[in-house]
Amino acid sequence: MSDSPPRRTIGIALAGLTLALFALQLVSLAMGWFEVAAACAAVFVAGWFALRSWQRRARAG
Repeated sequence: MSDSPPRRTIGIALAGLTLALFALQLVSLAMGWFEVAAACAAVFVAGWFALRSWQRRARAG
């Protein structure tokens, strides 16, 4: 099963976005910006559930 180029591009973009968000969360924790760190954590959780839902729909359909 080979990945199509658009799907691979989306995967690379999501990985880059995740790394950037994680770096932002680490910096905000180090600087004491707990509200920003909490917002990053909320985005991680929401993204996790959205990705799981998308994967389930892709397998079912």
